[in-house]
Amino acid sequence: MQKLVIRADDVGYTDVCNIGAFETFHHGYATTADVMLDTPGIQDALKRLRDMPWISVGWHAHFWGSCVLEPSQVKTLVIPGTNRFRHDLRSAQDVDENEILAECSAQVDRCVELLGRAPDVGVDHGEGSPFARALKATSLKYGMAVNYGSRLHRDPVTGEVTYEPLQGRFQDKLFIADNWNLGGLDLQETFRGVHDLYDGVDWLLKDTMKIHELPEGAALMHGFHPGYVDYYVAHQGDYGPMAPLVTVTRAYDVEALCSQRLHDWIKENHIELCNIRDALYGTHEYQNHLRAIGSDLCVY
Repeated sequence: MQKLVIRADDVGYTDVCNIGAFETFHHGYATTADVMLDTPGIQDALKRLRDMPWISVGWHAHFWGSCVLEPSQVKTLVIPGTNRFRHDLRSAQDVDENEILAECSAQVDRCVELLGRAPDVGVDHGEGSPFARALKATSLKYGMAVNYGSRLHRDPVTGEVTYEPLQGRFQDKLFIADNWNLGGLDLQETFRGVHDLYDGVDWLLKDTMKIHELPEGAALMHGFHPGYVDYYVAHQGDYGPMAPLVTVTRAYDVEALCSQRLHDWIKENHIELCNIRDALYGTHEYQNHLRAIGSDLCVY
């Protein structure tokens, strides 16, 4: 019996985007929500997740939105004259460390207020910038797990899968698919025919990351980007080079994560769906939920 965590990223982007994401929690097979605590839909997302304790929560700290504190309190973090975060925030060395620490705490405090707890897992991007240091320090301050797995890599040419152990307490408990589900797609070709070129769960169904070769008791975590797209998501959120591709594929991820073929693959391959807390601490919260709703994917 192999364990699988299906992670829905960018939860809390907007209220409209949340509609798609929550389809995968209610009618699909997503088991954990990575939430963005600074975006317009976060209050809607956290209030809904509060009623879904079987879904674990991670801090998806992209900083694509607006500061929680007043812009005057975080002048070095925002674009002058606005409350929107700088696009170079991750690498900038001129960020005031006290400001970024205060903003990080304000975001997590928002989560505690609306969800009733801090996220289960946090962020560790190393020590290369004030932003990275603040994310790690805040994650540890609020008791979140960091460096909570090993990263799996798949060579796009040879198909060879290797892994890089992280220096953390749970490095052999959770294996994180590093080649995300958009890897290898050409942006222009995808726009011309996304329905022919993109399959959100193709990596799972083809067992690209070799889930059955993981150590006994370990879990594989795959990330997806389910959601419905409104103006904010399409034009005012992600500014990265892959943003247009992710925007196009969000609705396809909703369909894929709610599909009968994914259900059948999970059942036929004797996969134990679990959330991140289950994977790290040996609990069975998600399986208990499946039992409560009478799902045939319950393995206990």
